[in-house]
Amino acid sequence: MDCRVTLNENETFLEFLKAYYHSKEKVHLLVDDEGITREEGFIMNMDDGNISSEYIEMDSGIKIPVKKIVAVNGVFLSQFGEC
Repeated sequence: MDCRVTLNENETFLEFLKAYYHSKEKVHLLVDDEGITREEGFIMNMDDGNISSEYIEMDSGIKIPVKKIVAVNGVFLSQFGEC
């Protein structure tokens, strides 16, 4: 069984995403939106208000709710830790 680097159970990707946003580094994401999709690019804007409305806006113009992100630059949610 393959194991991956994961967040702790109660963590979200919000702090990771803020760091990449402020450092203007490229992000590689896996997003669970009725199936797993890949997105990559630069975060152009962030809404980090309350937990139910947090999202990022990519340089492609797509807006992604943080709660739908399952991996950021090789770090996965804990439930995606094994394959």
